Amino acid sequence: MLCLIPLAASAAAVSVRIAAPCPAGTVPWGDGICEPFFAAKRDALKWLRKNAPPSDLRNAATLFGTPGGVDGLDAGVAAVAANATLTAKMRWPWAWSVPRDIFRDYVLPYACANEPRTHWHGLLAKAVEPILDALPRHASISDVASAINAGGNSSVWQNVGGVKFHSGQTPLIFDPVSTVAFGYASCTGVSTTYIAALRVAGVPARLVGTPAWLGDPTRGNHNWVELWDGATWRFWEGRPAGGGETLANPCDKWFCKAARFPINGSTKVYAARFDRRANESIYPLAWDPSNLDTPGVERTDAYVQMCSRC
Repeated sequence: MLCLIPLAASAAAVSVRIAAPCPAGTVPWGDGICEPFFAAKRDALKWLRKNAPPSDLRNAATLFGTPGGVDGLDAGVAAVAANATLTAKMRWPWAWSVPRDIFRDYVLPYACANEPRTHWHGLLAKAVEPILDALPRHASISDVASAINAGGNSSVWQNVGGVKFHSGQTPLIFDPVSTVAFGYASCTGVSTTYIAALRVAGVPARLVGTPAWLGDPTRGNHNWVELWDGATWRFWEGRPAGGGETLANPCDKWFCKAARFPINGSTKVYAARFDRRANESIYPLAWDPSNLDTPGVERTDAYVQMCSRC
């Protein structure tokens, strides 16, 4: 039987026995590696601090806590993120084999870009857990992502009170807590909320998009979601910003068309990440162009290959 684990629980509380490939109280990393929760959390917090954007380090008390602090600052948003995501990795079968490097970069982080740092883990977990509990234990990552993003009354969007698409909201409303509180957001807020829901389910996910269609800012920009299915990165949108798409067919997304992704690569695409030591690229923020603090991975060639034939 699966037991619920409080997201803000101490490591000592994370000791329930589940049918996992590792002993209780340890985190599975694949290939038979089982790491004690205390050690995994210590490593997670060290990695987050090492890769945190400079602006976050200026607010280190809020993000990483103050030992012996008051008003909750002895915990911090980063500690909550580590507890929540490591707990998900221990609990859900589809998360057991996610390797450490993918987990660190795309499950563990408390933010996607420069959105407000808020405590969304508990809020989204409350909305996601009933969906996950209804899935068979052999469900794949794709099954999980589809169930969370479903239509009707059984999706995360309805479980948080209903979220609708409303253009032109970034950066006014684009962190998950604000999106849920207002009940609407544009593509960026819908995407960060869907990513948050996937991460509390132990699914690797990241923000991806273009700062300018065809390289022309007057044509607008767009953000969507990539998730790692255990073998490759697949993309789609949070349902309020789309609807009816599949993970398998790139061409069923409204924006994945030859007119938007010509073979000359003029539409640049980037995926956001947290690992700033990778030193690959940056994730350009269309709403804050001078901010170069979000590391990125260029995905232009992949989208030209997928969409130029649609």
